[in-house]
Amino acid sequence: MYKVFANRLPIILTSDKNYLDNPNTYLLSSISIEEIIKKLKIKKEIFIYSPNKEDILNEFKTKIDTIKAAGGIVRNKDNELLFIFRKGKWDLPKGKAEKNENISQTALREVIEETGIKNLSIVKPLEKTYHIFKRRNNHYLKLTYWFEMYSDYTGKFKPQKKEGISRVEWIGVENLESVLPKSYANIRLLFG
Repeated sequence: MYKVFANRLPIILTSDKNYLDNPNTYLLSSISIEEIIKKLKIKKEIFIYSPNKEDILNEFKTKIDTIKAAGGIVRNKDNELLFIFRKGKWDLPKGKAEKNENISQTALREVIEETGIKNLSIVKPLEKTYHIFKRRNNHYLKLTYWFEMYSDYTGKFKPQKKEGISRVEWIGVENLESVLPKSYANIRLLFG
């Protein structure tokens, strides 16, 4: 099962036959991305079914162009987490992969560019998130690879203004409950 968000609403990709009786379930083989988005606006949550459990995500990706991105959940020595504030939402630093760049290089580069942090290293890979966005009348699936990262940086941050980032802050884990409701659904997924 995969969760794909569009306009902060969930599209659940599933191969569980139990969902076939749900009126909000549609067959992946017979629905377009445009129809999915249209139905999602009305129903607020939909299920897309395919019997092919192993390949359901790849089957979905044949219907929409995919853009790869990567980012990080950065911790410091005090177990605080690095957040950015962009367009009225708390977010994690991330961005699109460039040509000839592996996904971990993308994650490191994007976190550094968006925040100005230094002394950054990858600890381990985390899960991926998926969301659909529209640009120039076309829908795209953004597949974001996430990494747990560490930095002992204590200097001043440099928010990447041209990306709409107005603040960069270390947030204590005890304060996550005040930050996550003002974040995106796929970011909240990363925190369980």
